[in-house]
Order: sequence, then structure tokens, then C-alpha cells
Amino acid sequence: MYTDGMVWAEMLKLKVFRPEDVVNSLNPPPGPMRKWVKQKVHSLISAQVRDGLLRRIVENPPVFATLHAEEEDIQRIMKSCQVCGKFFIPNRSDNLYCSPTCRMQVKQERTRRIRKARGVGTIKKKWTQEEIKRLEELVHRPAKPGEIRMAADELGRSIEAVRSKLKELKRSEGGEKHAQV
Repeated sequence: MYTDGMVWAEMLKLKVFRPEDVVNSLNPPPGPMRKWVKQKVHSLISAQVRDGLLRRIVENPPVFATLHAEEEDIQRIMKSCQVCGKFFIPNRSDNLYCSPTCRMQVKQERTRRIRKARGVGTIKKKWTQEEIKRLEELVHRPAKPGEIRMAADELGRSIEAVRSKLKELKRSEGGEKHAQV
């Protein structure tokens, strides 16, 4: 079904490829058959490199080229990083960033936007004693509807920050009661 000739024909058609590109172009069914085709592709690549019919153009990720591959064929497999604009050869066809640093930069920016949209500040302000005293009156009794929002507005804090501090105060007060017993 997947003969060496069929695999070699795909490599010649692609000219510049990663082993995964050859496997994907052969489109084997998932499961054991895909694993077998992947092994067949890797062994054929090793044999063709040894015989001088393929050349390795990049070590990591492993990228190979046939002898008649030209510069534009190599450029076809390269991508531009969406953060820094640097050209790179991706490990996988769906990679968008050239490095973990660029990927992390995008993730941090996304987190900042989400936090800003939710009204959660990125810098944590320390709670003053006056703010804590204002919240302590809410610790001993259930808050009325809108009371937490009013406290948040008065203190210049987000509702989430006030709720979190109230939970912390309730926990610490429960710990003090147990310590006294």
C-alpha cells in the first residue's frame, strides 16, 4: 500500500520537507498504520541521506531537501514569527512563533488584556489598616445586595479584590477563634 516508491515520489514532489510533512501528504489512517508509515518515512530518509540523494539543511527541526531543490523551495517552508518577524523553520506546520520567548510574550499580552477587561489590576496594592477596618464590618455578617460593590467603589478596588480580601479575613478570623480554644 505505502511502498518506498510512493514515499520517495512524495519527497520528490515536496522537494523540501520535514518527515511529518511527508507523512501528512501520504495521509495514512490514524492508529498503528500511521505509526508504521512514519517509521517507513524515517527509515527511507536515513537511507537516502546515507546514499547522497537527500541532504539535511537544518538539524533542529530536521529539514531535508532533494538534490534538485532550489532556494525558493526552501523559502516556501519558512515562516515569519508573528511577534518579532524573524524567519524560521517551524517544528510543526501550525507553529506561529520562532521561540518559546515569543510564544510567552504573546501569552502574557493576552493575559494582560483579559485582566484589564475584567477590571483586575496587574499591580497588587497593599491593603491599609483603614481599608481592612472598613471590610471587617462585612466579615461578621452577610453582605446585603450591592454592599460589596459599594465597598469596592469607596476603596477604589475591584469587586473581585474585595471578595478575595473578605474571604481571607474570614479565614484568618476562624483561625484565631480555634487558636483561643
